[in-house]
Amino acid sequence: MTPTAHDYAWLADSRWFACCLQDGYSLTLVRGRTPQQVLESIGAVPQGFGDGADDLFDCQEELREWVDDHQDSSFAVGAAAVPGAGGDWTLLLALDGGGGMPRHLAALSRGGATVTHDSNGGKPMHMFHHYLDGELRTSFEHPASSYGSDPRALDALLHEVGHRDTADTLARKAVIFALSERLTGVRITEETVRDAEFVLGVVPDEDDTD
Repeated sequence: MTPTAHDYAWLADSRWFACCLQDGYSLTLVRGRTPQQVLESIGAVPQGFGDGADDLFDCQEELREWVDDHQDSSFAVGAAAVPGAGGDWTLLLALDGGGGMPRHLAALSRGGATVTHDSNGGKPMHMFHHYLDGELRTSFEHPASSYGSDPRALDALLHEVGHRDTADTLARKAVIFALSERLTGVRITEETVRDAEFVLGVVPDEDDTD
């Protein structure tokens, strides 16, 4: 069946997604790379393995306790293999406040594709990015103001999955989850992230990698 926003009504009752919205997150689907390759590409320091979202949140809490500098932008990530169109994809959930992953997306998509959506944690900014082979094809906060090499490429799909102008964050996110599925073939459910077999990592602050 063709995915629509209705298929993601579960977001309203999701504990892990509520935590992501509260603190800020990036959820990226990567074609053509394994979880380990994705973490290596973004310079993540390995932190072992985790069973589900709770272990990822615990990793982020341990990082916060260890980092004294409130200006430090290090963040925890979890990567897991998921089935999608054309083979396996990697789901990467980053607890980055919505701002840590964009610098990595072009490199992650080279030789494949990435689809990313994020939130900056309680503030009214929710971005979407679609890259193909290193090129930003379409990006937007609001679809009417899309940019990239093909800014109007997703207009028809947005209409098909149920996009409408609304201030309801969860309704807008349901549209973006459905759009992401249309582009990747990856169906994300409550259980997909809650029970994922994550490879965990910590991406250091940019200043620490200079």
